[in-house]
Amino acid sequence: MKDLTKYFPITEKTDAEEKTSGTGTRKRTIIVRAAIIVLYILLAVLMFITGRSHTVFIDNRSAEDGSYNAIKSMTITVNHNKPSEFMKGDRDKFVIKGQKLKIKVESFDGKIEGTYTMHVPLGEDMVLVSVPKLVAGMEGAMEKFELK
Repeated sequence: MKDLTKYFPITEKTDAEEKTSGTGTRKRTIIVRAAIIVLYILLAVLMFITGRSHTVFIDNRSAEDGSYNAIKSMTITVNHNKPSEFMKGDRDKFVIKGQKLKIKVESFDGKIEGTYTMHVPLGEDMVLVSVPKLVAGMEGAMEKFELK
């Protein structure tokens, strides 16, 4: 039988080396595992926030008290989807992914043109956006939508 010690030398550890050799490796293993767990949790949170879908109702109606009026006719583009035509009194539904909402408004007569960016609250499934309020710069253009 061949002597394998020249290929695989056998070294004996001293008492001090035996006491310290396992603790460094154990600490490193625990740190690596903790880092992987934190990374998985962060990835799950990121996927939840960016993948969550929201239903957005776009409304073109006048206020009952007359504080703002509906736009006669316009084109609405929501988050780079295809444009939709809205007439006075119309309401339509869009489903978006993520919290960022970008609405591009262009009236047919060319008097109104603008792009508005909003953030949908994370806990809201459905929101209502009043375009006349949005164009007029009024507070409360986006509100929670509840089925009655």
